[in-house]
Amino acid sequence: MALGLMPKEINFPQKLFFVLLSSKEMSEVHARFFNDPTPTDVISFDYGEILICPFIAEKEANARAIPVIKEVLLYGIHGMLHLCGLDDQTEEDRQKMEWMQSSILESVWIKLNAA
Repeated sequence: MALGLMPKEINFPQKLFFVLLSSKEMSEVHARFFNDPTPTDVISFDYGEILICPFIAEKEANARAIPVIKEVLLYGIHGMLHLCGLDDQTEEDRQKMEWMQSSILESVWIKLNAA
């Protein structure tokens, strides 16, 4: 089932850069590129940069009673899936993407905790 969720052609960047930004910095980037001055959890750019806001991750992790690092990892996976061509603009696409990122997150999380 998972293979059917991936786009037929993936133009994944050769390098990835994970950047942690304050909520103020994330708000500035969000405003500049998406015309929305609010902070957001993750933004990915086609050239391989994935911006993550730990402040939002901490709030979400506390609300969901999970470790903050697991939430940050989720944001990184979400950004990489966008770089693979997945989108979450429609409800159907959002559900597919959430299923895929949850599956990847749980697999990675189990391996991290087994190490």
